[in-house]
Amino acid sequence: MMLMLIVGWFGTILYLANHAYISLVKQWRPKIYFLGNLIAATSLTVQSVYLSSWQAAAINGFWMLISALLLSGVKMDSIKINAKSYFAFSGILLASVLSSFLFIELTQFYDILAWSAAYFFCSSYFLFSAKRISSRAYLAVNVYAALVLLPQLWLEANYPVFSLEVTWALVSMIGIVKSYQEVHLID
Repeated sequence: MMLMLIVGWFGTILYLANHAYISLVKQWRPKIYFLGNLIAATSLTVQSVYLSSWQAAAINGFWMLISALLLSGVKMDSIKINAKSYFAFSGILLASVLSSFLFIELTQFYDILAWSAAYFFCSSYFLFSAKRISSRAYLAVNVYAALVLLPQLWLEANYPVFSLEVTWALVSMIGIVKSYQEVHLID
């Protein structure tokens, strides 16, 4: 158990440093960013599987895959999905998720919210990597995904990822504010 806790906290700290790097540094380097994501995602996937925290495992497993593909030179910018279609579909999904609150128990709602976070984290990372959404849109989607994942992570006692998501949301919000103050090179 202690080893898994260390693995989880290592991944959390690395992810946060990496997210701050891309959110706040103008001249970030993609290879550094994707390598950091690969290592952090691997750590948190292992820890989340150990805890049976399936949404967190799915998110980090997907980020691990995308980061590995990007590091190996796979070009994502040939993807044909555009931001308008993505946000239209995502809006419908979000409305469905939020309306489910009226029909199910609270713990089931937290589970559905957490799976919506998995969708939004994975899809936004994929589309950001494919240069189909702006950094500001990526950060905004990440704020939602990080916040709605919190109840499920708390119930699962996945405290490293819980702490990651609280800080991830804050760093994303700071990145959004900063993006309005100056032009950022990732846009």
